[in-house]
Amino acid sequence: MKDFIALLVEQSRQQHIVINPALDDALTHLDHALEGLCAAVQVEYHGPYVGVETPLAHQMVVREHEWKIHQPAWSMKICVAAPEANCRAEWPIQGVGRLRKALVVKALPAFFAGFAEAVKLAGKENSSAGMRVVGLAQRFNS
Repeated sequence: MKDFIALLVEQSRQQHIVINPALDDALTHLDHALEGLCAAVQVEYHGPYVGVETPLAHQMVVREHEWKIHQPAWSMKICVAAPEANCRAEWPIQGVGRLRKALVVKALPAFFAGFAEAVKLAGKENSSAGMRVVGLAQRFNS
């Protein structure tokens, strides 16, 4: 299997994001990887905005989401950013539409840089998952 992180790093640096099944597959793999990492570090992080309607409409958020009813779990989801919505999870990263998907991919370097900083501030950068988050931040931002 091709390194899905390498594909996402490459795409995040492109002027034009190519939306195709390979990108969808890479985002699905990233979503699954983030589920494990987020559950392990349990550090809340409000990342980049990825609104299409207005720039601040949606945001990449790591927290304990109730994605499945009565089954809260740590993960990163695209959430409604309005304060009254209480970071309601709308989509997994691979489930967004084409316009938002390009915004999400372009935001991955900033997301990982900020998430790694949040993990460091929580004192969890030396855990196995914390080191992985820091490593992803370095890959996306090198």
